[in-house]
Order: sequence, then C-alpha cells, then structure tokens
Amino acid sequence: MINRFTTRARLLSGAAIGLGVLLAAEAAAAQTAPAAQTDPDATEVEEIVVTGIRQSIEASINAKARNTSIVEVISAEDIGKLPDVSIAESLGRLPGLATQRLDGRSQALSIRGLGPDFTTALLNGREQVTTGDNRGVEFDQYPSELLSSVVVYKTPDAGLIGQGLAGTVDLRTVRPLAYGRRALAANYRHEWNDIGALNSGTTDQGDRYTLSYIDQFADGTIGVALGYSHMSSPYQSERFNAWGYPNYSDGNLITGGVKPYVMSSELERDGYMGVLEWRPNDRFHSTLDAFYSKFENTQTLRGIEFPLAWGGSSGACPGSLAVCRPGPSLRPGYTVENGLIVAGTWDNIKGVVRNDLNKRDSEITSLGWNTEFVANDDWTLALDLNYSKVDREDIILETNAGTGRNVAGALDTLGFRLTDDGVTQFTSLLNYADPNLIKITSPQGWGGDVIPEGQAGYMNTPSITDEIKAVRLTATRALHQ
Repeated sequence: MINRFTTRARLLSGAAIGLGVLLAAEAAAAQTAPAAQTDPDATEVEEIVVTGIRQSIEASINAKARNTSIVEVISAEDIGKLPDVSIAESLGRLPGLATQRLDGRSQALSIRGLGPDFTTALLNGREQVTTGDNRGVEFDQYPSELLSSVVVYKTPDAGLIGQGLAGTVDLRTVRPLAYGRRALAANYRHEWNDIGALNSGTTDQGDRYTLSYIDQFADGTIGVALGYSHMSSPYQSERFNAWGYPNYSDGNLITGGVKPYVMSSELERDGYMGVLEWRPNDRFHSTLDAFYSKFENTQTLRGIEFPLAWGGSSGACPGSLAVCRPGPSLRPGYTVENGLIVAGTWDNIKGVVRNDLNKRDSEITSLGWNTEFVANDDWTLALDLNYSKVDREDIILETNAGTGRNVAGALDTLGFRLTDDGVTQFTSLLNYADPNLIKITSPQGWGGDVIPEGQAGYMNTPSITDEIKAVRLTATRALHQ
C-alpha cells in the first residue's frame, strides 16, 4: 500500500512539472503576441466561408448528425449544381438506395430492396402525386438543378405526413433568406448519340440548359428564388429478340422466330420553380412554394417479325380461315454448329412489319404555403396548405403491315446466318420499304378470335388526372422543467 501511494505521488509530481512547463510556454507566447500584432502586414480573419463541394459535404454531414431519424442527405454544391439529369440519378448514389432504369434513364427508386410503390415522395415536406400507374413516384420528373437538397428517411418520423413503408424522400427547394446572398446561375450542355438517328423523323441531338436567380429585399426580410430547367435528350437503341430455339426434325436446335427492331426515343422536360419568403421579424415567417414540370416522352419502334420454325406448317389455318398458305420450310443444305442450325435458307416466309408509337405527355403542378407564428416563449402555431396535381395522356399505337391479308400476298425467301454475337442476319428477296408492296393489314391473321380476318393494329389512349389537397395545423408548446 505504501509503495502504491508513493508511485501515485510521483505521477502527480510529474504532472505538475508538465503543467508548469505548459504554463511557462503559454506565458512566453503571451509575451511575444503583442509583437506579432504590431506587424503592419498582419491581417485579421473574421470569418471563413467554405464553398463548393466541401460545403455540400459538410452540409450533408451536419444534417445527418442533427436528425433524430436514420437519414441520407444530398446537398447541392451551389445553386443549380446538382450534376445529374434528374434527382433520381443523384438518389441512386446513396447507400441502401437503388434506381430502376427505363430506356437508359433512372426513374423509380427502391429503398432497402423494396419496390418503388413502398416509397413516398415529398416536396418541401408535402406529399406529391405521381405520373405512374401505381404509388411509386417517377423521380425523373424533377430536374436536379431546381433542388437544393434531398433528405431520405429510412425510418419512421413523427414529423412527416404521408410516410412510405420502405422510406420517404423529401425533395427540398432553396430558401432564399437562409441562402443569404444574391445569386444568378446559368449553364448549358449539348449531347448527341454516337449511333445516329435510327428512325426517320427522330433526332440524335439534345440540349440541356438551366437558369436560376436568388435575391433578398427589404433589409433581408423578403426573399425570392426563381428557376427554370429545360432538357431535350435523345435515346437510340438496336434490339434483337428471338422467339426461342425449338428442336428441328433432325434433333438440332433452330431459331423459332425473330423480332429485330430499332427504337428512337426523345425526352423533353421543362421545369419551373418559384419561392417567395417573408420574415418581417423573429416571430412571423411565411413561405410560398410553386413547382411545375411538363414532361413529354416520345418513343418510336420500327422493325419486322419473321415467324420461322414457329410460323405454322402447311395446312395450318390461323383463326377461322378455310384456306391456308404454305408454311415456312427450311431448305436442305443448312449449316449446323454445336447442335444449332446457324445458316440456311427459309421458303414461304411472310414477314410482319411493325410500326409502334408510345407517347406520354404529363404535367405536374405543386403549390404550397406555410406560415409560422411564435405566439410567446412557449407556444408556436403553424398553418400549411398543399395542392398537388398531375395530368397525364398516353398514346399506345401498334400497327401490322405485310404483303396482303392472311393468305393473300407474296411470300419471301430468306437466307440467314447466325453471327458470333448471337444476332441473325437475313437476306431477303422482297423490298419491305416499298409502299406499293407493304400495306397495313393482318398478314398473319393475328387476333382472328376477335376479328375474323385478324386485327391490323392496336391503339390505346388513356387519360389520367390525380390530385391531392391537404391542410395541416400545428401547435407546439415548449415544456420547462
């Protein structure tokens, strides 16, 4: 026991010596400090402002640290500087989140593996309608340049209205008074597709430009933020579908049928954002938000279908036809590799030329007004009004064309060769671009169970309107110990 106390006393003595040295060093620094202050070239730094990507990372970290829920946060580097085409692209970079792509662009969001229908989207804390067929919000409707931050709630939060089972995505526009300075941002980008415009009447060129303005007036009591974003983006693709590979009569596999297509898509989106903020004093705060997005997506598919092995044998009649055409037949002398017929010639082929159009026009309008009044040190009252509406019109058009209806018309002879990348190349005797030869009809008698002579196409034009009106009243009282 005596030895332990002695050792501790020695440690304390050493600490006292170290403290004395530290105090002496501080005193010496204090004596030399006035000399440094008298330097005429010395400058005093009153404030350090961090901007750019470092500021956005810092803002995201601080938002996550202050939040009582498990959240992921995206903060813009500066006004108009979320770099992605839509906010869906930015959300896909966060941990635990994945985006589902449509025609090369991110559209729907999956949180922790659950489907998009389990996720709710808010704009400045207010529930939004969706242009989709279900509850899942199509986030490509929201230009990233018009948003200042996004908070993704992975756990329930009592302060949120309209939460999703998988999570809640709160899209937020800039607050001009919190931004605190005047800003004007503009940018322009041009894009083109390397493989060109694959369909006539389409384009392989696109543009993207934005303009944003933020300012404060009346001694910093009134703030205004305005933003506009335009995007025109082409998408071109080549598609090849095989119907399958049944067994031929000799036991080798053969292509049952093919559908080579080219698709041209053009996405046009115009987005508008406006914020009016008023804070005359520390007790009253009112904010009016407006957001509008017009979204047009036009998709053109053109190609041809060749029923081969599954095109019907001689004597088989489609629908209720009494007369049948000869079925497709493979000439002898075909080439077989590894149990697959890779080259040869087909007779009695009747191709189906397809011209499809998918068009969607949608408009989203979102209005919100929030007013907060601090009655006294204990009570705070708030009123929030929300209006969200979407109008959507679709055109789904499919047409069939061929040399004649059902058994009528010329039959084709096709030479084919399977390439190393799995695509089949054909040589044809008929000119499928000749308008005198190829006409809209039902060349295979498809749909004969509905229309005796088969149906020549299909058209669907749904029109959808959805809207949300909400009023929220809040009273908050501080409890004192």
